[in-house]
Amino acid sequence: MGMVGEQHDPEPEEVTRRVPAGRWCVLIEESVGHSSYIRWELTRIKSFGSRDDAVREAANLARTYEPEHPAKQRSRRIFRTGTDLWTVQVRGTNDRTAHFRVIVAEPETP
Repeated sequence: MGMVGEQHDPEPEEVTRRVPAGRWCVLIEESVGHSSYIRWELTRIKSFGSRDDAVREAANLARTYEPEHPAKQRSRRIFRTGTDLWTVQVRGTNDRTAHFRVIVAEPETP
């Protein structure tokens, strides 16, 4: 799909350390934990060579990512709440809802 000479990452890398300069990331924030210890957390960081690749993956994850809550998904509503931000509401089989966010971000050096 890319033009000749364009570099695309065949597979995004899962990042657990510092992201190299010039890369773009897709972040997922969601509720994790159980019972009385549920917390909002950054659960995934994926690194990409271009912003276009990161945006494409973020849009895909908004449609396909399976969050920790609810355990059994019945439906989802996707909202593009910014240029690089999706908020996704997921309804479970027990009618409870949860949401997660997918964000495209450019890392900054500290």
